Amino acid sequence: MTEIEKLEARIEAVDTAIANVKMAMGVDRKLSHDKHTNGHFTKALDELTSIRLQLSSLKLRVETVGR
Repeated sequence: MTEIEKLEARIEAVDTAIANVKMAMGVDRKLSHDKHTNGHFTKALDELTSIRLQLSSLKLRVETVGR
């Protein structure tokens, strides 16, 4: 597996995690009848989004410059 393939696999895993957190956030909000989402879900989503951005930047750097 090359570096780029590894990064693509990591990005795909983070994308799956983001989708799962969003689904869990919606289910939790509906079942608890809250108007706002739980702060823990929001924090997890923010952190995963940050990780996704960092991995995308790293992938672009590896593709452009190499390692």
